[in-house]
Amino acid sequence: MEKWPTDLTPETLAQWVEQHFNGTLMGHLGMQVIEVSKERAVVELPIHRGLMTPSGHIHAGSMVSLADTSATFAAMAALGQAITLEEMPVAVSISTQIISNVKDGTLRSESVVAHPGRTLVAVTTRITADGGKLLALVNSTHFVRSSD
Repeated sequence: MEKWPTDLTPETLAQWVEQHFNGTLMGHLGMQVIEVSKERAVVELPIHRGLMTPSGHIHAGSMVSLADTSATFAAMAALGQAITLEEMPVAVSISTQIISNVKDGTLRSESVVAHPGRTLVAVTTRITADGGKLLALVNSTHFVRSSD
């Protein structure tokens, strides 16, 4: 089974991660991985009709999916070890505060690990729109699965 590489630049690691999006929710929604490092993970999502509510605003679930994706990659990178994709941390708690909304442009999710634990990793994520407008604050906790 292919392992998460630990020796790539943030941009190259982002490309490696995105290769695994085909046939997944991330690929279906159109997420684009910009950067993944021990410091942060950045994922963008161009806004399209499939992300919206009937009123034409971004669905909260679209924002949460984006935040969960970048937070998981930040948690994986913070572990600093080669793990298989099946061992990737899974979100066990996600708390979201929607601040604002938009109808077009690109969503940007920037995740930073607040606590890099051995079994639980806490991540803070900011979702912004073009120009840096804050849309949501997301705190998540990810369970680190054992390779046993």
